[in-house]
Amino acid sequence: MQTKGKMFYGWWIAIATFFILFVGLCSGFYTVSVFLKPFQDTFGWTSTQISLGFTIAALLVGLLSPVVGIAVDKLGVKKVQLAGALITGTGLLLASMISQLWHYYLIYVYMAIGLASVSLVPAQTIISYWFDRKRGTAMGLIMTGVGLGGMVMVYVASFVTENYGWENAYRFLGTLVLVLVVPLVLFVLKNKPEDVGFLPDGAAVAGGGAEAGDTLKSLNVKEAFKTLSFKFTCLLMFLFSIVLGGLTMHAIELIRSYGVSNASTMWSLALGFSVLGRIFFGLLSDRMSKKLLVFITWVLLFLGFGSVMFVAGNQLLVWGFVVFYGLAIGSFVTLIPLFVGDLFGVEHFSKLIGIIGLMQVIGLSVGSVLFGKIYDANQSYELAVMIVIGVALAGALVTVLISKPER
Repeated sequence: MQTKGKMFYGWWIAIATFFILFVGLCSGFYTVSVFLKPFQDTFGWTSTQISLGFTIAALLVGLLSPVVGIAVDKLGVKKVQLAGALITGTGLLLASMISQLWHYYLIYVYMAIGLASVSLVPAQTIISYWFDRKRGTAMGLIMTGVGLGGMVMVYVASFVTENYGWENAYRFLGTLVLVLVVPLVLFVLKNKPEDVGFLPDGAAVAGGGAEAGDTLKSLNVKEAFKTLSFKFTCLLMFLFSIVLGGLTMHAIELIRSYGVSNASTMWSLALGFSVLGRIFFGLLSDRMSKKLLVFITWVLLFLGFGSVMFVAGNQLLVWGFVVFYGLAIGSFVTLIPLFVGDLFGVEHFSKLIGIIGLMQVIGLSVGSVLFGKIYDANQSYELAVMIVIGVALAGALVTVLISKPER
């Protein structure tokens, strides 16, 4: 076993991955809204023109997920994330030299390749390799990096832009990625615990026969596709992503449409509760059935939007949405990779989670358009809220029907 009193190296992997996502992913992905107004003021571009560049990049990140999964399986997490950090960092530096609209589009397409390679597919894969009993706690830790990183890096980018200009903001973010993320990948990450003489959770290879024997055979992509459980898991991601996509674009206006004056604050608080959801449900998943916890996530979603239905008559019920929906976001994004590892094993995890990531981007796109069309047709989000409640019920039912496939 690992030397007593010495921290298992997997926790250093988890801490490094937290900061890789915090800086590497969030510097490029979540800061895009900061540059909307500066680009309009500097170049006279329309909001639609600027939004299109990010939309293309976001879709590309999702579409590249299966490709990144295959690359991780063939090359290892370290090489993929190193390439991703270098591309993201240099992309942000190049963004400081944007002077034409086509420069903006080309650079964000380039950055999308880096962001896909440095983000969740490799991060969730390396945690699945290094942890078994404590996988939920470790996954919750790294997913918290995404939640906190989104808030902090937007603030940092805004501060530098307001005081030193958008060009220097891009330079600062790019330098941050190259100076912090690249060394973390180079000097801290190890692809698998076996590379340094351990099994997951820190058992030494020489004495870990019992633990190793407990590991069930992993299903490859072809075997997983044959199971109803994998199809249902993809459906779960698609259903939840419809809600997530709709709320990402329309949350503030949806809350405001129910007569809530401080809608922006309420939405920010909901995102804050999502961070708590990542930590709390990650810890719970090491002690409870992951299937039960995914089911509870759908219940939270139902309660959150059930509260919305009555907000117009009772403003206090907006807190039901803030708390329940916030927890649901955080819990779902943390539990799904754990659920996949539990059902299908971790040997081919990167390819499986890459396919599920593709279902996510499809759901996000559907949700965003669907909510917009509903509002345009009715000047109300009431139908959208009813659809989300139906989605929550369908997701709960599908979760119940999922069973662990035979190895």
